[in-house]
Amino acid sequence: MSNGQAGLESYAKPADGYPSSHTSKLLHKIRGIVFDFDGTLFDNAMLPFYLIAAFPPDWFSLWRERFIRKRFTGCEYPSPEEYYKAFFAAFGKACYRSPDKMRNWYFNRFMPRMVRVLKRHYKPRPGVIEMFGNFNAQTSRVAVYSDYPLVKERMEALGIFCGPNIRLYGPDSFGAQKPAAGPFRQIAKDMGLAPEEVIVIGDREETDGAGAHRAGMRFFCLETGRRRYFLLDPYRSPIKEKPNGPSLMMYAGAWEDLNKLIMEKYNLFFEEK
Repeated sequence: MSNGQAGLESYAKPADGYPSSHTSKLLHKIRGIVFDFDGTLFDNAMLPFYLIAAFPPDWFSLWRERFIRKRFTGCEYPSPEEYYKAFFAAFGKACYRSPDKMRNWYFNRFMPRMVRVLKRHYKPRPGVIEMFGNFNAQTSRVAVYSDYPLVKERMEALGIFCGPNIRLYGPDSFGAQKPAAGPFRQIAKDMGLAPEEVIVIGDREETDGAGAHRAGMRFFCLETGRRRYFLLDPYRSPIKEKPNGPSLMMYAGAWEDLNKLIMEKYNLFFEEK
């Protein structure tokens, strides 16, 4: 059994035996999927390096953008414009420039550069293009949710083309950043599903996982090999978001095993109630 297979069986396998089927736990009553983008549909290692190398004079703005973004983790505003107003006010202050100048830099230089960097240096994980091709052919309950805008353009830079059946969401959809629960609940509502019928697939427990947990969704943590994000241990206890708080039911494993499992069972996500 591979490490990825063992990860898929997390929390389904008792210490002294094997489960009847890891799919019975991971996909039980699941009828919709929400994919994270960065780090999940492609390996985003070295992305900051490539962004700086593409235009070194912007290194300070790039560094401050990441710093400010962390300050907005989990925030949720009444509208996307209110979110951007607050974000660019803080970003402009950190860069000693006006909010309007930083907004212009962000949307007209930074994000288009990210699209170009993805197209030049990155490829989707094996099987992603085929998986989304199958999803496109169905009336699906599949979504991609990223904390960065231009989701469609960034996916197409990797060669992943989404038809109208696949929903794409970013901060301009909600005015929020993960792990705010509101966007996850809205995605489930858009799919016509209850939150407990949706699984979130991502590479970060503290954003994708915590957001799924707060919204009442199941979470699959993608094994990326980055210890700061994830340490694979099929027998560990589910993490707790806060002391004495509710536990996050989590499954984990490698992309190859997850991809195979989803493609074997993907019709689950298109069946009508």
